Amino acid sequence: MFSTGIILALVLASTLFALMIIDRERDSLSKRSAHHVTARQSSHVTPTPRVGGVAIAVGILSGALLSGNDAMGLLLWTTLPIFLVGLLEDLGPDTPPSLRLGVAAVSAILAILVLGAKVDRLSVSFLDPVFAVPLIAAAFTVFASVGMTHAMNLIAGLNGLSSAITIAIMAAFAAVAHRFGHADLVLMNLIVITAFAGFMAVNFPFGRIFLGDAGAYSVGHLIAWNAILLLTRVPQISAWGILLILLWPVLDTVFAMARRAFSGQSIAEPDRLHFHHVAMRHTGICAGQTFTRKTTNPIGSALTWPLAWVPCALGVYFITDTASAMMCVGLFSCLYGVTLLQLIRRARGLRNLARG
Repeated sequence: MFSTGIILALVLASTLFALMIIDRERDSLSKRSAHHVTARQSSHVTPTPRVGGVAIAVGILSGALLSGNDAMGLLLWTTLPIFLVGLLEDLGPDTPPSLRLGVAAVSAILAILVLGAKVDRLSVSFLDPVFAVPLIAAAFTVFASVGMTHAMNLIAGLNGLSSAITIAIMAAFAAVAHRFGHADLVLMNLIVITAFAGFMAVNFPFGRIFLGDAGAYSVGHLIAWNAILLLTRVPQISAWGILLILLWPVLDTVFAMARRAFSGQSIAEPDRLHFHHVAMRHTGICAGQTFTRKTTNPIGSALTWPLAWVPCALGVYFITDTASAMMCVGLFSCLYGVTLLQLIRRARGLRNLARG
């Protein structure tokens, strides 16, 4: 059996090698993704390979094989359906949201069957008995898994953003798993962190290769099932502590759905009012004509990182303290909403002032 250090070094090498091959074929791969430049939510201006998720998958798979981690191997097997439908979106024509939702649900059902784990509590006294009913627990588990899968796709809007948030979440889960003695989950998270660190070398700051839907959906599934496995294995863990670790992608998704519903749009309709989009545009407006989108994109991403990292750190600290974690979730939810509204209003005001 290889040592952890050697496994992680080989994961990094595998990821970087796959990225080198993708970069070598960037012209042909960029042509396949040219139609994504005109997407409403797009934050880039030139066609770019969207198959960074393939390189990450190579790195993570190599880590699973080298470590002999049974839980990781099973979890990766359940990730295959959503990875493939994401890859179809990255390389081919647009796929309907209903198809991606359905395949994400298939991956979640497979994980329930293969891993034998479900969300068995919400750490709320009057609701927890309801989750003793297996069908209800399974239905909520599928809902939560599908939600996180798509939440990670929604935040993959700026260079380095989803990678930085993934690394923070996985580091938090690794810390929790280490505290409660689950070495297999610690290693799983370290492998994912290492693969994403390699990907960031080409994605940030200038986005030479993008994560793509295959990468975003797959890591969303891995994140969801890390959380579910921890909840299943460790009764002391509070579901609210887990939610606090996952709070940034959850808030981004909930606010996006509410925003679209209130404006009369379909909740599946993309827009450019996510927090990271607003931060990027605010940076550009403040800089006047000094910065192009190529510059404001990574700046907007980096400005968002600390806001996502703080709840992760607090989630680790309050992982067994439901009351404190619940209070933090409420506080950060209010701060997120107020800050987003203020940024939108300020950006509109500065833009109108510049035009005047």
